[in-house]
This record gives sequence, C-alpha cells and structure tokens, in this order.
Amino acid sequence: MDAIKEFIQRKWTLVGIALLGGIILGVVYAWVISPVKWVDGEPAQLRRDLQVDYLRMVIDSYAVNLDPTLAQDRYESLGEARGEILVEVGKDPGEVSPSEIQKFQALVAVESPIEEPPEPAEEAAGFTASKILLPVLIVTLALGVLLAGALFVRRRMEVEPEGVYTEPVFEMAEGDVAPREVEIAEQPLANFRTTYTLGDDLYDDSFSIESATGDFLGECGVGIGEVIGVEEPKKVAAFEVWLFDKNDIQTVTKVLMSRYAFDDEESHTRLAAKGDPVLAESGVVVSLETASLKIDVRIVDMSYGEAPLPEESFFDRLTVELVAWQTAS
Repeated sequence: MDAIKEFIQRKWTLVGIALLGGIILGVVYAWVISPVKWVDGEPAQLRRDLQVDYLRMVIDSYAVNLDPTLAQDRYESLGEARGEILVEVGKDPGEVSPSEIQKFQALVAVESPIEEPPEPAEEAAGFTASKILLPVLIVTLALGVLLAGALFVRRRMEVEPEGVYTEPVFEMAEGDVAPREVEIAEQPLANFRTTYTLGDDLYDDSFSIESATGDFLGECGVGIGEVIGVEEPKKVAAFEVWLFDKNDIQTVTKVLMSRYAFDDEESHTRLAAKGDPVLAESGVVVSLETASLKIDVRIVDMSYGEAPLPEESFFDRLTVELVAWQTAS
C-alpha cells in the first residue's frame, strides 16, 4: 500500500494517468458512443469494389435510356480513378454485355467534354489557362496510358495475316436479285482464334484491329451471351460476337446460339434483341460489317455438354476464328 501511495505522489504520475484516461475515454466516445457517420457522399468516395459495381450500373442504365449527358456525368463523378475503374469493368463485366461496355467506352472516349481556355475576364477572376489545361492534359495522358495497357493485356492469340482463312464474302443489298461479293482489301488486317471450354465462367475474348501502319481501327471479340440453368460451372447457351468500328462509333453484334436456344421461341426472341441470331454449327461462317471494317466469323469446332438439361442446350467447347478486313473506300 505504501508503494502505491509513493507512486501516486510522484510529480508526473497523476498527469500521465489523466492523459491516458482521456485518450481511452476519447477513443471510446469517438468509436463506440458517437462514431462519425458519412452522409451524402460521392461515388468517388466509395470503396473500389463498390465503385466497380456502380459503373456497371451506369453502363447498364446508359444501354437502356441512351442519355449520353447523364452517363457522362455519372462517369465523371467517379473522380480521377474512373479510367482505372472502367478498365476493371472491362476485365470483369459481370452481367453487363461486352457490346454495352464497348459503346460506353466509345462515349466517354469521344464525347468527353474538353474545357476551353478561359477568357481574359476569367483570368482576372483567378481562372488562368494553365490552371485548367494542366489537369486536362494530365487526365488525358493517364487515360491514354490506361487504355493502351488494357489493349495490350486483352490482345491475345493474335497472329500475322499471312496464310489466313480468306473465303470470299457475299451480301445482299436492296434491289439485288443475287448475292454480290463485297469489295474488301486484298489482304486481311489480322486473324484471331479464340476457344471457350466449359468452366471458363469469365470467358470474354477481345482483339484490337490495327492498320498495316499500326493505327487503331477498332475491336472485335466473343463473349458469353446467355447461360442456362443455375448450377456451377455456368452452362453457356449463346455467345455474342461483336465488331466495334472507330470510324462510325458503333458496335454490331450477332448471337451464336445452341440448337435448343435457337429452336426455343422464348430464348430465340430474347436473344434476338442483342443481335442477329445464328445457329452455331461447325463450319458456319457469318459476317459483321461496319462503315470501314468487316470480320468473317467461322466456327472451327464445337461440341455440346452433357448434363440434366435439355439436349444440345449448352456448349462444352467452342473454337471461333475471326478474320478482320478493311473495306475499300
């Protein structure tokens, strides 16, 4: 007891006890009794995974309401990290289709407003040209680097165009009585091959299309269009094949459907809203064309899976070859 009294009577003992007690009481009050509550926050303040979910919803909303101004404002609300978040959505689209993501990427890349240098009157108010242009240049450079990195990562299995599949392409135009051969460049721009196997639930292959001089012309790809059943792994009943053309800012899509999905009236109608329906069969060739690009899509090989589901309703394996051409001007 005497030792305790002697300890308390020391010069700084009570001060230390009081300080320690105040810290403990402050922490208890701030974290337990009256913690800070954030309200009316911005999307830029969300956790990264929630920002990714938010951008998926923004893209899905834009695909429905087609309001570019609203979509642009929502995209800008994610702050400086919006470019990185868009790249993450491209890698893991969730329920958003690749074609919708491509349209949104074209929107924010082309329609993003660029601030003009201020007038002299604005300079008097403190808004100089350097204060505005420098952030714009930094953001533009950052987005360019992110886009280049995303394209580099997503370019897989690209090979040289020599020796590629070059079967002639025909189409029917209004007033024609017979198919006419489409005029295209003598050599294809590139040849891509992609394979889906059962269990690849995140399958979404895309490829960059470039000119002979390395200029970016567009993109094409294949992704999961619809699944059947609820068991894992996903049972894919249809694939979306798409072509994006930089020159007219549009994406055309066709849907490769299993025989069951193609014959089922409800599934056929639902998938037809995403693109022209095509029955998937080995050797089938379909073409997608925009203002200056065309791709010939050939099903090299395919097989159906076996499960307690309707016969020929989902794919076990699908190998697709895409040949990109630049149509003659």
